[in-house]
Amino acid sequence: MTWALLHDRGALAMAFLLPPIVFMIFAAIFSGTTSGDIALSVALSDARQSRESKRLVQALERSAVATLTLQVLASEHDVADAVRNGSADVGVVIRDNGTRFGDLVKPKAPAPVVVVADPTREIAVATLTGALQAAYFDALPDVVLRGVAEVIDTRIFKFQPEQHTSLERGLEAIARLSERGKSLPVAQLVERRYVLVAKDAPLDVTYYAGAVAILFLLFAASHAAITLIEERESGVLQRLARGPAGSGVVVDGKFVFITCQGLAQVVCIYLVAWLVYDVPVLARFWPWLLTSALAAASAAGLTLAFASFCRSKAQAQSLGNFVILIMSAIGGSMVPRYLMPDVIQSLGWLTPNTWTLEAYGAVFWRTAGSGALFAAWGALALTAALGLAVARVATRRQLAKLDR
Repeated sequence: MTWALLHDRGALAMAFLLPPIVFMIFAAIFSGTTSGDIALSVALSDARQSRESKRLVQALERSAVATLTLQVLASEHDVADAVRNGSADVGVVIRDNGTRFGDLVKPKAPAPVVVVADPTREIAVATLTGALQAAYFDALPDVVLRGVAEVIDTRIFKFQPEQHTSLERGLEAIARLSERGKSLPVAQLVERRYVLVAKDAPLDVTYYAGAVAILFLLFAASHAAITLIEERESGVLQRLARGPAGSGVVVDGKFVFITCQGLAQVVCIYLVAWLVYDVPVLARFWPWLLTSALAAASAAGLTLAFASFCRSKAQAQSLGNFVILIMSAIGGSMVPRYLMPDVIQSLGWLTPNTWTLEAYGAVFWRTAGSGALFAAWGALALTAALGLAVARVATRRQLAKLDR
């Protein structure tokens, strides 16, 4: 067994290389989310443009709760669009609605700050809400105390004119201290608004239906593509290649079979999602069907190309599982991509997992425009075509070597 293991590169990679790599990927993801280093892209609109709102934005920029990259936009509508189409993880709108910061006398008044949220990114929403509260405490302690003082003045006992003057002087001094980086701990809440409302299934359920679909598409396609190696080793492929169509028709046939098998597999997953969780498959049937077919085709093309380069069935099985697990980890099938560091998010665009999830997202919830959907379809179709072309060329060359 030791001798066999040492001479099987795929088994060595699966046993000793894959575990540390997967550990490093998950460590990079979760160390950021638990240590306060989570990075979020935040769309922000400050309609108020007051002294207090500018101080709040400045405190948000230097937040210790998370690393926030602010995209300053013109209006609440622009912020909602940015969150809806995925160009921002979450949004903040400082409204000019007449409600003062820290107004405790009118607690039912509309909140001056609104968190614009995507329900598929609840961790981002909770993180930003905490960052906003911390920024509010840090930047506006005078405003908070003024609200407390107004409650006392309105509901408990009236301040005398000289007390009002003294209070204003004290609050102004606190404001100056805040502007120099000092703060007071006080509590405050913000309003939350979702740009996407799940009328049917929860959106996170819809997300993970796509994530699981592409993960198992790759595994099933990998196992089916290995038959190319089995037929090559048994001599069946060589005999078929001597026919008028050559080896290309064999590869094409396997591509069609694996694609159809994958599409049937996705249908099974989404049938359960529709029946049990009310995922609106029928309402968006044709875009969903095309996305599923392209995802299955991309998995077929990739796995056939990979199998055509492998020398043995054992090598294809072990290295194939290795590659699929790595792609799925960085592509979003295991952990939502917005939680990942920027480097891993960028690497995700090299995987069919990311493009499949982008396509399903555009089909089911990010319906603001078709550009993202067409881009994802194009990437999946290109992956399928390139994979098939590479598999045809590599198989032909492998057979040419065997005939020598």
